[in-house]
Amino acid sequence: MKKHWIIIFGALLLIIAGCQEENSKPVESNNEVKETQKKEKETASLSESNFYKPTSRKQINHVHGIGYPGNQHELFVATHLGPLIYLDGTWYEAKANNHDYMGFQAASDGFYSSGHPGEASDLPNPLGLIKSTDRGKTLEQLGFQGESDFHYLAVGYETHSIYAVNQQKNSEMDIGVYYSEDASDWNQVNLKGTPDQINGIFAHPSDANVVAITSPKGLYLSEDQGESFTPMTKGSSITSMVFLKDRIIFAKQGAASQLVSLKNREETPISMPNKIEKAIDYLAVNPQNENEISFHTSDGSLYQTKDGGESWVTLIDQGKIN
Repeated sequence: MKKHWIIIFGALLLIIAGCQEENSKPVESNNEVKETQKKEKETASLSESNFYKPTSRKQINHVHGIGYPGNQHELFVATHLGPLIYLDGTWYEAKANNHDYMGFQAASDGFYSSGHPGEASDLPNPLGLIKSTDRGKTLEQLGFQGESDFHYLAVGYETHSIYAVNQQKNSEMDIGVYYSEDASDWNQVNLKGTPDQINGIFAHPSDANVVAITSPKGLYLSEDQGESFTPMTKGSSITSMVFLKDRIIFAKQGAASQLVSLKNREETPISMPNKIEKAIDYLAVNPQNENEISFHTSDGSLYQTKDGGESWVTLIDQGKIN
């Protein structure tokens, strides 16, 4: 089962040289103000967006990640045929930039991804590392365009630090796992103490030193940017997870999949919608509401709760939109 790795990008620090009056503030031009207002309007409401429309798609295949980008209450689903967004009972599809977003990861100001360009696109193939802050309307190319398709990325939701699993040598990386704070300088990490096989890598939202990996042998945690790991669980295959402020929610695979809350190494089961026999491959929690949990399974189903598991809604049933 494939698992996506998330890449995280740090913000650039702009140093302005020269003499300026004390407490002076830069003045935006009219064009800059209009562009800011246009961008704010674009991300304010899906129903008013000129880039998204209610979808006519009935079938969703090949999901490559889910999440809540941009601190909005919108569930973003990255698919082989472009992005879909679920909000308040309606599914929306993009009118353009319908790329195959591999390694999709949500962040506080948008999303990071890799993958392949869609039909009629003039973007290089593979996409390399990209970022969008407006639901995919515009894409910032961060590197490795035409070189690498990162299937596995991890990005800190607030820190934007990035872990990239490089499976084929490129101009800057050998095969291995690399870390960057700004998507420009990359350092290889050791992953000491991890099992031979892993399912995924996950970055802490606010602490750039903390990263976790899931594996058939359990959940492992690092507090030194992936240099060394210690086991957090034992005995069960962990297929996905998500960091919250003070705990971890992870998916345990056995006779049936389970969701478990982990705090201070104490495990508390979360009520499930029904007996889920297929593995949970993607798991996301709304940063604005930790009771809103969504997960996707390997048979193409998607479930969501807004009350911490007391009740669930099936959003996609084996690839079919409900």
